Amino acid sequence: MFHRFVMTTVLLAPLEACSDGCRNEIVARADAPGGALSAVLFRRDCGATTGLSTQVSILPGGEAPAGRGNVFIADSGHGTPRRSGWGGPWAQARWLGAGHLEVRYAPGSRIFLKREAVPGVRISYRPANE
Repeated sequence: MFHRFVMTTVLLAPLEACSDGCRNEIVARADAPGGALSAVLFRRDCGATTGLSTQVSILPGGEAPAGRGNVFIADSGHGTPRRSGWGGPWAQARWLGAGHLEVRYAPGSRIFLKREAVPGVRISYRPANE
């Protein structure tokens, strides 16, 4: 019985990861003081017609993003933001304290999501030229 469960889980895991046709690649992880939460900066690739986006999620410590970012989502749009080594617009996430995350991003990025808070965490944003 246990072996059947493991095999089913192993076979279904790749299907869940690509159910929306997108792939996430972790670029950086910053653990909050105490390690209960992580800010995960990742590149999301949904195929040739959409381009790459830079996204940030706040997750329980050590977890990986399974879908789109829950805090910050940006792409280069039609502007000319500074590109990163991972292909999307440049961004950086760092903890200023246990309940305060700062996200810096390239000016000119087209921003789709810029959440100011999630439970227990305040999020501030700053263009990289400031």
